[in-house]
Amino acid sequence: MFEKQNIARSCGAAVVSAALLAFVPAASQAKDINVMLFAGPFASYTQQHLDDFTKESGIKVNLTVIGGEVINNKTSTELLGNNTSFDVISIRGESIPFYGVKNVLEDLRPYLQDQNATPASYKLDTVAGSLLNYYRWNDAQLGLPWQAATNVTFYRKDLVKAAGFDGPPRTAEDYLEYAKKLNTPPATYGTGLMMQKSHNLMTDYYQWLLTFGGDIFDSNGKVILDSDEARASLKYWLGLKPYAPPAVTNWAYERLTTALAQGNVAMAIQWTDAAPFMFDPKGSKVADTIGFALAPVAKRPIAIVGGWGLTMPKVSKSKKEAYEFIKWATGPVMARGMAERGGTPSRTDLLADKALSAKYPWFPAQAAAAEVAVSRPRMVTWPAVSDALETILAQAATGALTVDEAVKRMAEQATALTAQ
Repeated sequence: MFEKQNIARSCGAAVVSAALLAFVPAASQAKDINVMLFAGPFASYTQQHLDDFTKESGIKVNLTVIGGEVINNKTSTELLGNNTSFDVISIRGESIPFYGVKNVLEDLRPYLQDQNATPASYKLDTVAGSLLNYYRWNDAQLGLPWQAATNVTFYRKDLVKAAGFDGPPRTAEDYLEYAKKLNTPPATYGTGLMMQKSHNLMTDYYQWLLTFGGDIFDSNGKVILDSDEARASLKYWLGLKPYAPPAVTNWAYERLTTALAQGNVAMAIQWTDAAPFMFDPKGSKVADTIGFALAPVAKRPIAIVGGWGLTMPKVSKSKKEAYEFIKWATGPVMARGMAERGGTPSRTDLLADKALSAKYPWFPAQAAAAEVAVSRPRMVTWPAVSDALETILAQAATGALTVDEAVKRMAEQATALTAQ
């Protein structure tokens, strides 16, 4: 399982920076490289094995690990400034369109197509296609998947069985029925939700919007949010609130994860990267009873995909060395090492590994989710649109706006921001 991590990952702003020195062959002419990674188990595992990379490649890595939301601001400053000193930067997949338009990231296709740079042993065909697409922009491959997560249902198998249900909720109708019957406050609430203004709130609602058959934009980028599907999905999402803890309007990723691990909620739609915390012997009460399944379906199966990829700034002066690091950090050996410690894989062969699935029971749900994975809108304006919609959704969650008012305002805001 993962080494114990601070679950309040988006609350911290600590920056850990270290020049990690290791043996470099005397004859090597390779340059040092500077790498910036998002803090978490994947960064910790990568840091622990940097000596191996240096011994194999002769390349020294000066590593900066940044926690919380700070890395997003730091990345923007570095890439949009005059000249970044970083050769590799981990970036959220949903940010690829923004940086793609800015033309600040190197296209990795020439490296991937070069058999010397990327030999068959990299096993590119085992990287989930939905995740590779997540890091593409205008056909350019601007990053490679490093850590991945999708929305799945976390549920208490013991409570579901005791309530007379046969397995996890499979439809939206099931989910509401389960939430009502499993709601036994204050001991356990029927469901958890993420209703605090954050990108997690947007994802929480967007999951339901898509499965109800709606969306924010059509394939041409036109706003289609003022729809019956948007109203139905919002009404449904808000209708779950009576069966959730009263404080869910202040819940984001961390508090929902804690509530699931402590057994305070019977089920929730949550990112798969929260699954290892369910098995932490020091912080979980549900290790023997938690289960995982594909998120409930209203009209179509959907799983929102998220994660971080490794990218190379165009201005890097050590591109060959930077790609060597990206290839190593995202390669099959490191991927298996993380998977064997509970890190959700982005490679299909690892998700299909029976031994790994037996040890980490959320892997099959992640594999099923990968088949229906959808990213958040791939629009240059999406960060601004998302921020505006989060504010409106948070108001609807507190009752300050009706369903009709919220949908109308969201459509207006999305249209105005997209026109800019």
